[in-house]
Amino acid sequence: MNTRLWPAINLGARPSRLRVRAASRGSEEHGAGRPVNSQARTPAPPPPSRFKDAKCKTFVRSLLILFIALHCVALRAADAPALQTDFRVTSAFPKYLTADLEFRDPTGAKWPNFFYGKPANDAGHLRLGAQPAASFTLLCDRMAQEKGDQSRKVLGELYAPDKPPVVTLTIIAMGAIQPAADARDKSAQSAELTGALEVGGRKLSVKALTRLRHHSGQGDEKNIALMLDGRFTLKTVDLGLKAIPAAALIEVRFTLTAYPPQAAAAK
Repeated sequence: MNTRLWPAINLGARPSRLRVRAASRGSEEHGAGRPVNSQARTPAPPPPSRFKDAKCKTFVRSLLILFIALHCVALRAADAPALQTDFRVTSAFPKYLTADLEFRDPTGAKWPNFFYGKPANDAGHLRLGAQPAASFTLLCDRMAQEKGDQSRKVLGELYAPDKPPVVTLTIIAMGAIQPAADARDKSAQSAELTGALEVGGRKLSVKALTRLRHHSGQGDEKNIALMLDGRFTLKTVDLGLKAIPAAALIEVRFTLTAYPPQAAAAK
């Protein structure tokens, strides 16, 4: 038989039965489709988790943002100017009305009364700090809606025809300065002011819990200022009111804007 008629066959290219069996046994031991360490015959370690890397980066980024925010707050607090402690309460500055007084019936049976005015003289002053002091007089001789029906208002009994009552508040002392009720409001403080209220020919001693708010000079009011908001109560019998039950209390509120000495001098 002539062997040249058959094509040449490469016997070495065919896998032996031993090689096929070994490969099959290896895939069964290590799991199909899983890479195998050729030297130790163990599965290769899994690749590092991308999820853990992303979570770590997010945590570091959050810490960095928090650090920057705290640093900015610290710088702002360090640059904040000290609060003004000396103020004047004068009739010369400013020219417009800076004080008002209001009387309200807590039950709502009577309408409130509103009075407006200015400091009575130029000698008023306020001093904050370790030794607080206050001395000023507010003369509120203008009444809102003085032509209306006064019988419906709290102080309607004290109103004479075409002659509304004049209200005067004199403050002679200030108690210790306390932080504001809202600790987040760094520009506000509180103190008790002691003095007397004159209305309808009667003079009554008062103690007003007053909120002191420091104004930085931004907004409608362009000057640095101290804005006062004081509140106290009076008995109707002390005011000489008969249309309201004697046991009832009248809520009184006054507001005032005081200015540092240099504000008036600059004008």
